Amino acid sequence: MTAGDKKSPGKDSGKGTFKSNKKHGSRSPTSVTSLNSDTAVPMLRLGVNNNFDNFKKKVSIACMEKYKNLGRLIVNEAYYEPPAVDPNLFNLSNNPHDIEKGHLKEAHKHRDKEINDMKIDRTSMYAYLIS
Repeated sequence: MTAGDKKSPGKDSGKGTFKSNKKHGSRSPTSVTSLNSDTAVPMLRLGVNNNFDNFKKKVSIACMEKYKNLGRLIVNEAYYEPPAVDPNLFNLSNNPHDIEKGHLKEAHKHRDKEINDMKIDRTSMYAYLIS
């Protein structure tokens, strides 16, 4: 880009850019990931022509995007539990400066934090599902 090609901020008020974004935003997206999770989930219809399968698939994707591993509850129909920390993966016998012991403690802290975060997010996910 040469010096003559640069646009000055005062000449273009950004209207052209705004219009082009607005124009592209009016198109119907083709995948769930191109939408935000609130607009990706369809309204659940009951009765003979229900959309439960489609609804369950899209709400599970939306919940996994918003609430991470807690969103697995919809597909698995059980709370996700992070794998337990295996102390055998850490070389605790040959550890003169307790470095591996520190790594083991950090692994336990990370697992506990993930479980606590999921417990905190349960209420938010429930509110999202019933709204």
